[in-house]
Amino acid sequence: MNADPLHRVLEATGYLAKGQPEPGVQVGADIRRRRGRDFRPDALWRSQSALTVYFKFEHQPPSDELVGKWRREVWNEGFAPLLWVISPKRIDLYNGFGRPLERGDAAKHRLQTFRNIDSALNELDAFAGRLAMETGLFWLRPSRVNRKTAVDQALLSDLGHLERDLVTAKLDRPAAQALIGRSIFTQYLIDRDIISSSRLQRLCGYGALPPILRDSSATQRLFTWLSDTFNGDMFPSPTDSVSPELPHLKRVADFLEATEPETGQRSLFPYQFDVIPVELISSIYEQFAHSSESTSTNRGESTKAALLSVYYTRLPVVSLVLDEVMNGLSGKESVLDLTCGSGVFLVEALRRLVQLRSHGAEPSRDLIRSTLYEQVYGVDISEAAIRVAAFSLYLAALELDPNPRPPQALKFQPLIGKTLFIGDARSFEPPSGPKKFDVIVGNPPWSFKGRGGTAERRQHFKPSSPAQPRGEGLDFVLRAAEFAHDNTRFGMVLSAMPFFSGSKTGATASRSVVQLLSPVTLVNLSNLSGWLFPDARMPAVVLFARHRPQRADQITVVQVPWSPAGPKTHTFEITPSDIITLPIAEWARQPVQLKTAAFGRRRDLLLLQELTAAYEQLGSRLAAVGAELRDGLTLGNPENQTHDASELRELEILSAKDLRPFRVPEHLPQFGHDLAQWPRTRETYREPLLLVKEFLSQTGRAVAAVADRDLVFTDAYFGASLPPEHRASAHLLAAILSSAFASWFFIMTASEFGLWKQRLLVHDVKLLPIPELEGAVSSKAGRRVFELEQIFRQRAPVEDDWTALDEAVFDLYEFDEADRIVVRDGLFRASWEWKPGRSASLKAADTSNDLSNYARTFLSTIDGWLSARKQRRMRAEVFDLPLNGALRVVRFVLEEKVGPSELEIVRPDGELDDLLTRIGQRLNVRLASSVIGQRELRVHGRAEVVIIKPAARRHWTGVAALEDADAIIAESIARAPA
Repeated sequence: MNADPLHRVLEATGYLAKGQPEPGVQVGADIRRRRGRDFRPDALWRSQSALTVYFKFEHQPPSDELVGKWRREVWNEGFAPLLWVISPKRIDLYNGFGRPLERGDAAKHRLQTFRNIDSALNELDAFAGRLAMETGLFWLRPSRVNRKTAVDQALLSDLGHLERDLVTAKLDRPAAQALIGRSIFTQYLIDRDIISSSRLQRLCGYGALPPILRDSSATQRLFTWLSDTFNGDMFPSPTDSVSPELPHLKRVADFLEATEPETGQRSLFPYQFDVIPVELISSIYEQFAHSSESTSTNRGESTKAALLSVYYTRLPVVSLVLDEVMNGLSGKESVLDLTCGSGVFLVEALRRLVQLRSHGAEPSRDLIRSTLYEQVYGVDISEAAIRVAAFSLYLAALELDPNPRPPQALKFQPLIGKTLFIGDARSFEPPSGPKKFDVIVGNPPWSFKGRGGTAERRQHFKPSSPAQPRGEGLDFVLRAAEFAHDNTRFGMVLSAMPFFSGSKTGATASRSVVQLLSPVTLVNLSNLSGWLFPDARMPAVVLFARHRPQRADQITVVQVPWSPAGPKTHTFEITPSDIITLPIAEWARQPVQLKTAAFGRRRDLLLLQELTAAYEQLGSRLAAVGAELRDGLTLGNPENQTHDASELRELEILSAKDLRPFRVPEHLPQFGHDLAQWPRTRETYREPLLLVKEFLSQTGRAVAAVADRDLVFTDAYFGASLPPEHRASAHLLAAILSSAFASWFFIMTASEFGLWKQRLLVHDVKLLPIPELEGAVSSKAGRRVFELEQIFRQRAPVEDDWTALDEAVFDLYEFDEADRIVVRDGLFRASWEWKPGRSASLKAADTSNDLSNYARTFLSTIDGWLSARKQRRMRAEVFDLPLNGALRVVRFVLEEKVGPSELEIVRPDGELDDLLTRIGQRLNVRLASSVIGQRELRVHGRAEVVIIKPAARRHWTGVAALEDADAIIAESIARAPA
């Protein structure tokens, strides 16, 4: 192969630098062994999340038929969004996630063609170069490349239809699942050429599996031979299950040949089970295996599935967990998953243990089998799930085997009853093997089952630590701890609610677990629930324990932000600023600080601590004037309307959609019921009424107003009836609750807002720090707040009005400029819970506003530090890069002169890569190689610092500038001579 054209393209698009592969790039002989048929890439780039771009060079543009074969293989692999086909005169990019077609596949899935000339290579670099892929810029553009058409989604759908058809055709569901599993296993053996077509011909009279399945006697001969040959748990005795009939076998044959059962037409290309990664099959099969509970038309069975909390554990979560807990291990460790499902964690753990034990060499069969039989353990309450776990582990062992032949030499020992156990984790005791494990992982049930479920759960779990009030995830962690020694590493997916809820019981329970297992890292995945756990009823976190050195008296919190690439790629994007530590003592003193650590920054934590020390809570202020914030009326269904509500009949009723900021409609319908589920007392509805809407507005602001007449409000609101002499206080509170300050406080502390719902709880509102009411009302700042509230009762506020209100509230709290920046950005952060706000946060930061404001805020903080000696100043250079670029760059230079800091907008010569190269040469750092994923870089020179971040506005906020300046000052102090 003439590599020059290939290398030229890779250099131009950032995958090579001066002939050397950049991080994640493999070229030629350096490409690690890859399972495949016809496709042999000449280069590849693999991200930290395993997404892969393949590069193939040909002297002449290959035929569409050949490209179609390559692309089918790439699609079956499941992790490659792009295939580049490079020839001397052109580069064709193909969609690796597009489902294959029998005809016209290459043309259908060709995304774009670029000429192999400098100008076109620049366009290619901007479109899909390394920087565009690693920063996620590629995924911001409209594209046909989408996970929804990838192999895992297609196989999951097809398996679901296959199982449904078999059950509809009167095959018992466990038998249907067993038939499908055995067929996939057999097809894998055939695709891997472990069982040759000639052997099939001799055994069954046919050279392929589909025609065998269309002959029931041939199928029986094949499965009997397989059971004798491979043993293990994959092929049970015919007496253990219902035997499928010929129509059932034919339907499975249609699936393997991608034949439409209704038309008989082969419309899709068959799956290649030797190419599909085993861990992908296992993760897909997790949902399929539990379909006996979750897809039944029987209401009782469906309810059972919901209570079991069966969710599809996607591979990114598995990789996230195992990347952390298995980092630095020897390979001799034992692994336990007490709720293993189909074994997706165990399959990947097996793979990694074998790699660690083999030290990069080709593993022997004995090494693979000893790891399988002695180091990987799982428990699940579902027999179907355990059978799939065995199936998946056998497949993984075969895939790892360097020479899996002849079939007679591949007998498996049974796993079920030896290392895989059918049973309830709450009472499980391993009959043999280790009693203490080195690594414990899993995704235990963590949804709430109501009060009855809580009572039932507490009968089974008798932990020494406080029990959590909602769900059982932490109970499973405590149960798992019984199988741990002092150095056992934990990585478990749990509900986020006990950690971030305002419930003292939940906070105490979660903190006790953290203290038991410390040191702990908590990774908040709540922003990703839409695609990561789409059917879950609670947001998720991952709890890591003892997996890396860190202080035991602190908890590390990682906030994984939402990104537009996530749903398309199933990847996470984490920057250093998404990681924060919190002393456990501070969490114990004030439980809401854990959420602040997850959603905010150190400046947010500092401001929260100052405010809660300086001011009493809203609940206490109201109590001091004889008022209480309460939920409104719950009408309920007719069968629940058992309480007398007749005394409310003469009152108007405020329903969910009636309230506007500061304004209660003048005419409302009358309450017309004699009974209600929870009517509340008549005194609850006395004017003046401070009203707060449960759900916030899309701007991130709470909706509050004062009603100057008695009226009933529903449970869509919280309300407090104040004494008439405190009417002014009610109006002041409505204004404070409507301000950016309240929005900042709620996004940082509220139990559900930001985690999974766009609403407040009454407890959240009661915690808001409030000045002493009489003093505040009579103060100059308080009078200004009151005046604005009165104006907005007459007309709806516009943008400038909201700004004026925010500034007046800031004055009331005596915020300095840094505090105001923190709170304004808190309002911006609160708006991210809705699509418009999220889109605004992802919009590219512009030079004249976003970056310049960032630089000015940064300079103001540094100026305060430099002013003590009055010898130096700092100058900012904001580089004016294209708006559609992936990164933004700001440089700060320390100058030996006095005077105010200066800001300069610099238009660089050349492209972004040229700029990074020039700065990197001066600082002796390969900047272009260091910007990986969504990395933020802060690079120091002798008298300068360069800050490089992704282009999205959320990385260039005012609070980010404050934090970056704080870090620079701290680093400068640390480097200063003693």
